[in-house]
Amino acid sequence: MNEFKVIEVMNRAKIEVLKDKKEDYSLNQKIQEYLKDETLFFRINKEKAYKILQTIGVKKELLEEVYKKLINQDVYYDLLNRGKIKDDDESVIVKYKVYRAK
Repeated sequence: MNEFKVIEVMNRAKIEVLKDKKEDYSLNQKIQEYLKDETLFFRINKEKAYKILQTIGVKKELLEEVYKKLINQDVYYDLLNRGKIKDDDESVIVKYKVYRAK
């Protein structure tokens, strides 16, 4: 399961719930803009990631587990292979080693 897609869906649902309740959803709209970048969680620190996840509705006891799924090595290599992340990109905070065949 693609955890990032789940987070996107959760945020969209949260926006709709807040709209229905006539509550402020501007923060979730801002997050929706950030989520247009699949590499988001590799580019921000853990504290910011946790704040985003909590705002979306991830339970406190699941934050670490969800965060680890979002930044795991397989996700990183998938983004790298699709050209979404460059291995020399300085804006990427969470990185994994890239081995090159000689």
